[in-house]
Amino acid sequence: MRSLMVVKLFAAAAIMLLWAGSSTAIAPANQPRMHLLQETEIKEIRISAIPDSDAKKVEEKCNLVAEALGKHLGLTVKFMPQQDYAACVTGIATGQLELVWFGGVTGVQTNNKMGDKCTFVACRDVDKKYKTYFIANKDSKIGAIKNLTAISENENAGEWTFTFGSKSSTSGHVMPRHFFQEQTGEKPEDVFKSVAYSGSHDATLRNVANGTATVGAMNYKSWDTAKAEDLVAAKEKCEIIYTTPDYADYVWVANNRVGADILKKMTEWFTGLDPKKEADNKILEAWGTKDGKFVTCEKKEWDGIKNVLDAGVDIGG
Repeated sequence: MRSLMVVKLFAAAAIMLLWAGSSTAIAPANQPRMHLLQETEIKEIRISAIPDSDAKKVEEKCNLVAEALGKHLGLTVKFMPQQDYAACVTGIATGQLELVWFGGVTGVQTNNKMGDKCTFVACRDVDKKYKTYFIANKDSKIGAIKNLTAISENENAGEWTFTFGSKSSTSGHVMPRHFFQEQTGEKPEDVFKSVAYSGSHDATLRNVANGTATVGAMNYKSWDTAKAEDLVAAKEKCEIIYTTPDYADYVWVANNRVGADILKKMTEWFTGLDPKKEADNKILEAWGTKDGKFVTCEKKEWDGIKNVLDAGVDIGG
């Protein structure tokens, strides 16, 4: 009898040791499992956007998203301004940001760094067929052209100055540079008197209008939706001389650390914005897609941008 008790005691002790030491032990019914604890660790979502226009404009439209998305998620969503494009990529890759509005180049760069640790949450319907305007100061009398070779072959091109936006901008630098070199067989630096980088689409428009640059490249949405008084005035002094072929551009990218449930809710919120609802359309308009919508997307839709980068187009420092 005593030996049977000893056996039972050893068996019970062994079970307790297995329970304490096993990493796969099932938690009691009244205790949350570890993976559920991990899913609830996210108390705040930090969002940002590449600074492709005036800082105030970027902050205003991000705050609209932060407030409404926060209500949908039941979490605090906070806008975190970033100094430049590279800071946005670094921020999400290092876990300092959970959701960022990227251009095509920075979206691809982020995916190259993070792979299956990030998700392309949503983009605007217009982002799958984006384009760049080449604009010129009206005093240059360049006029509309069908191909960029018309610029490179112009006898006055060597006297003209040119400006891109930010070096890391998809629509303000990388793609217009790609199309220029593809069509002309030359680099802009070998055609124009000088090539500069304004830093943003708004600055490009201002610089072409005031004569700092003769010709510039900027995304078509920044031109089409310009509302600020000085930008409207600037457009009066400029003209669109060429429109590039379509390419994929902007996209919301999330760090997968937020968990599958939040990722799903983010996509649901963006794609659920209804242009027929006043509050929703205010957000859509701020993001340059009034009467449009956000849609689901896949990473492979940005393969065109990836191929351009892989081909070695210079994107600067």
